[in-house]
Amino acid sequence: MPSPRHFLRQLDLGTLELFVLICETGSIARAAERGQIAASALSRRVAELEAVIGHPLLARHARGVRPTFLGDQLRQHALTILLNVEQLRSDLSEFAGGVRGRVRLSASASAVEQFLPGDMARFARTHPDIRIDLRQRSSRSVAQDVIEGEADLGICGACEPGLPLSARPYRTERLVLVMPQGHALGVRSHVAYAESLDFEQVGMRGSSTVQIHLNRVAREARRALRQRVEVDSLSAMCRMIECGMGIGVMAEGAFQALGERHLHAAELTDAWAVSALNLYAVDFAALSGPAMRFVEGLLAPEAVPDTKLQ
Repeated sequence: MPSPRHFLRQLDLGTLELFVLICETGSIARAAERGQIAASALSRRVAELEAVIGHPLLARHARGVRPTFLGDQLRQHALTILLNVEQLRSDLSEFAGGVRGRVRLSASASAVEQFLPGDMARFARTHPDIRIDLRQRSSRSVAQDVIEGEADLGICGACEPGLPLSARPYRTERLVLVMPQGHALGVRSHVAYAESLDFEQVGMRGSSTVQIHLNRVAREARRALRQRVEVDSLSAMCRMIECGMGIGVMAEGAFQALGERHLHAAELTDAWAVSALNLYAVDFAALSGPAMRFVEGLLAPEAVPDTKLQ
């Protein structure tokens, strides 16, 4: 195997793309036709690639070819390389077209379902040259993304104490208990969460600030939390509740935004049911210009909506 630098200089992206075509079609002739290249020229490229690697990459059989074990390894890596090249092309195209910055944002489902769509749209109207890459994650994962440099900014509820993060208040949210209309608690406008422990629940998958509170209330009441099913999104939670799979807890603003017509929401009276969503960074002073402008846009007074349940 050649040295890394020599190997890199001998690799050809076009040949990698054609090799993937051969693996997909199982035929050099069909791959040549799709790749608009002569079959003899494609065979020569594969031979050159095998010479660089030092091992056969294709095994011939009666109906065509198939990748060897090493060939399949190359195919998998080639797919990743080609995807990254396409991402590079897309990014360069965006920057050539006027995009001048990018902000990587990791946020909890609660923030994504309630506030971020409007805030991001407002920011995009005044900063069309800045792209926002948004990832929806659990609260714990949001913090890790920021600490590990996977995200410039994070938005979620209170993080564990002692983490190397700086925080700024973003929004205040109120939690509600969501249930089908006609449920035993459906006549109530306010309810303590402990009263819901008699009923099966629909929960959010993964670690979340809300789930920690629900588990604590059940533990203090010496009751089992009857979580019948876990889902990955608040919209899926609403659908499960609507179909009679249980009741669930979510933010009031998210419930409003989802616009569910066959559900009832009662405000939770527990002290922890009103909490802050925070904006997190390792160091706000060290943020890039685009990220700092995004922070200023999120925290502007006109960006704060009224989320009171009607």
